[in-house]
Amino acid sequence: MKKSKGFTLIEVLVTLALFAIITTSVAPSVGNFFKRNKVAAIVNNHSAALQLARHTAISQNRFVVICPTNDMATCETDWNLTKMIFIDEDGDDSLGANEEVIGSADMVKGYFIKSTRNLIRFAPVNTAQTVNTTIRICPQEGDSAFARALVLSNVGRVRIVRDPADIDCSA
Repeated sequence: MKKSKGFTLIEVLVTLALFAIITTSVAPSVGNFFKRNKVAAIVNNHSAALQLARHTAISQNRFVVICPTNDMATCETDWNLTKMIFIDEDGDDSLGANEEVIGSADMVKGYFIKSTRNLIRFAPVNTAQTVNTTIRICPQEGDSAFARALVLSNVGRVRIVRDPADIDCSA
């Protein structure tokens, strides 16, 4: 009699059941991993934009503004839009014909980004001319599970708030 090689039906069913259990227990944590990393990427992008604006204001001895925009020409109030960074020669907080855009931060879709200010203005004397500003970054409105916040002091220093309990993700 020949000995057959292979798996029995019971062995295949047990293997499939174990695979299904492992997959359903790991899937939510993989989704959370991607959500947490996306928030971290947004925080890093916005922090870099704020640092660029601050250092440009100091090194070039000029006023620099960062604000959300639709068209890289006018400032808006929706912080989910692309952020433009420009040198504000005339101090009117809007991009003029002779003023230069020096950088930008990415537009973000599907995440909730809110700031306590419509724009942020840096002065050449190492200060942010807007009083303390907080930019909240949340996976969605009302969900602070993986939320982070960038807090800009009146001297222009940026710090990250990592405790979701301290971040209000409501509109």
